[in-house]
Order: sequence, then C-alpha cells, then structure tokens
Amino acid sequence: MIDKLLSKSQLNKLIERFVRRVFYKHFSANLLTIIGLILGLLTAFLIFLSGFFKELNLIFIIISAIIMGTSFFIDALDGTMARLKGITKFGGILDIFCDRTVEISIIIAFISTNPSILIWPGIFSLGSIVLCISMFLLVGGAIKAEDLEENKKVIYYRHGLIERSETFLFLLSMTLFYPWRFELLWLFAILVFITAFLRLRDAYILFKA
Repeated sequence: MIDKLLSKSQLNKLIERFVRRVFYKHFSANLLTIIGLILGLLTAFLIFLSGFFKELNLIFIIISAIIMGTSFFIDALDGTMARLKGITKFGGILDIFCDRTVEISIIIAFISTNPSILIWPGIFSLGSIVLCISMFLLVGGAIKAEDLEENKKVIYYRHGLIERSETFLFLLSMTLFYPWRFELLWLFAILVFITAFLRLRDAYILFKA
C-alpha cells in the first residue's frame, strides 16, 4: 500500500534526481541490488549476534537497525536506476531473489535470538512469505507480455496489503522493539497470508473470463 502511495508522490521525482546526481555514472542497478543484499545479510548476522552476546544486545540492535535502513534505502534506489538505464529481465529476477533472501535471513535471525518462543510465529512468517511470493509469481507469469509494458516490470505486479515498504517497517520494528517480537511476527505472518489470499482473489478476477 505504501509503495503505491509513494509511486504517485513527489518523492519519486526527488529520488530520481538524487540517483542521477550521485549514482548514475558510477553504479548499475544490479550493483546497487547486490550492495543492498550484502547489507541485508550483515543486518541478519548482527541480529543473530545480539542474541548470542546478551551484554552487547543494545549495541548490536542499534547498529543492525541502521544498516537495515541503509539496505532498504539502496534497494529503493536500484529500481529507480533500472528505470533510468533500462529495465532488464535478469535485473528484475535478481531484485526479487535478493529481497526475499534478505527478508528470510532476517526472520531466521530473529528466531535464533529466542527459538523456544519465536519458532512458531517465525515458521508461519516464513511460510506466509513463500505462499505470497508463489502467488505473485504465478499470477505474474500468466499475464501476457504486452501487459508487462504497462506496468514497467519484468513480471506483472499488483499492489497488495504487505509490500516492500510495509515489510521493512515490520522488520525494523521487530529489530528495535525486540520484547514484542513474538506479537509482531504473528501479526506480520497473518498480514502476509492475507496478502497472498488477496492475490488469489486478483487471479480469479483477472482470469475468470
């Protein structure tokens, strides 16, 4: 939902100007995607360490939150860079792969900090992500190529309840407000599952004819 609102706001133009001035000459979209992946994996590793070294927990939490924010910011830039330099199919596939890898790694890191408590909401969160991305790819793969041009994506994309921005806010909240990870993980799992169900509804509407 947030992604859809931002796509229609002036923020998009500001980001495009920023990318042109700072990154355009020196970075490709795929390189930005890889940098975001590395920072995301580093975030997951620091969250894991926060559960292992209890006495340094707060330090690891703060650092991981900062790096996570940087990772997601760079992830937002790679799409803008791709639109400026030309969208490629591999770039779109790489972006999806890196996004899901970061999200799954961070959730596994959350579980590792208190597995006896977080194992079930963590498993349901991971399962919901798999279900949601499966629906996303199934619906997208069934859309005709000419429809992809209208959406400027490597695969057809319909906005949902939980998208990249909402996922970031949830993961950031779970990082900072670690005493409430159990509740936040369950809420995240439920909302992602609802998003998957809504994509199933979209499939029915799109293909019932």
